[in-house]
Amino acid sequence: MFGPLAAERRTPLQTLNPLVTLVLVGIVAATMIATFSFVTATIMIIAELPLIVLARLSPRAWLWRAWPLALALIGIMVANLLFTDIHSGTTLLHAGAIWVTTDGLAAAGSVALRLLVLAIPGIVLFARLDPTELADSLVTHWHARARMAMGSLAALRLAPLVLTDLRQSYAARRTRGLIGRNPLLAVPMAFSTLSMILVTAIRRATRLSAAMDSRGFDSGVPRTMARVSRWRVRDWVVSLGYLAAAMIAVAAGVLLEG
Repeated sequence: MFGPLAAERRTPLQTLNPLVTLVLVGIVAATMIATFSFVTATIMIIAELPLIVLARLSPRAWLWRAWPLALALIGIMVANLLFTDIHSGTTLLHAGAIWVTTDGLAAAGSVALRLLVLAIPGIVLFARLDPTELADSLVTHWHARARMAMGSLAALRLAPLVLTDLRQSYAARRTRGLIGRNPLLAVPMAFSTLSMILVTAIRRATRLSAAMDSRGFDSGVPRTMARVSRWRVRDWVVSLGYLAAAMIAVAAGVLLEG
């Protein structure tokens, strides 16, 4: 009952160097910018399936992270359907200014698919990203300035506190009866809450900056790293594997769609 605590199990993605995350996001972004091919986007979606499986996110975690993306994709697809100038193909709906055709639907679906390809690595990889390991890797392998890397680490660590402050502010206002059912009061109340959150964030950042300066982050003296960041063979395999997949996807799109 009182035995040693089991170590937290790391997912396969967490065993990779954090810089692999940035490399994969860069590869996917460059691929989607280089071509507008539907075939290329489809192949990249298939190549991203192992990331989804290896992330081992629970359905609740997927829902929490993916619902804004789903709403955005639906909105973008509807906007492209309504305001596109592609009216070739079979007409599916024609009512006044609304003219939906098969080619227009295919174009809107292609845009939504490309955005989905871009979003999946961010959702999957950054959900399992350790900011501390990322900062160490940036300094060790990409020779980033320690002040910039540690400042980014501090920002990532403090970002969840903003949501906590927002929840506490809402709970406090609700306890005092300041939040009612009058929709006219919702807008000024939202601005007031955001102002309070902004002031709190600035004060917290000021205290953090003073603490970092007191520890010599602005002294100009070269710093040593307390943790060792290594770039292993599996990091090369994953990075080069996705680079090869991107090249194959682009080539297939060019050959199949001309």
